[in-house]
Amino acid sequence: MDRPPDATIDGAESLVSLLRRSAAEDPGAELFSFLPEGEPTSALAMSRGDLDRRARELAARLQTRGLAGERALLVYPPGLDFLAAFFGCLYAGVVAVPAYPPRPNRPMTRLSSIIDDARPAVVLACESLRKDSTRWSAG
Repeated sequence: MDRPPDATIDGAESLVSLLRRSAAEDPGAELFSFLPEGEPTSALAMSRGDLDRRARELAARLQTRGLAGERALLVYPPGLDFLAAFFGCLYAGVVAVPAYPPRPNRPMTRLSSIIDDARPAVVLACESLRKDSTRWSAG
């Protein structure tokens, strides 16, 4: 690494400005792909424009709720939904606290500890995990 610590990536000062610029330049270009179960035949992809749009939509909802400067617990399995939530937090000025989803029918010790330490103002999770969210607060 020959770059000084304050160097920018392609002239962007943050990940947000980098994504915004790349989405404006070529919104249809694939930015991320995810291989569920490691199978290349089932790859899911997200374009620059898709990520920018999804991040902006979430950021607007977070800002409407006055959450800028607060913490958000991101409970997502690996994948594209996590990326959209992470960038949505960056766009909104919300501190993202990623946490891997708890295993079904297992104690909630790890997630409870993260919640106790981070004291998030909001919990973001993919639709498939929302049914378990009552267990998260129960610890």
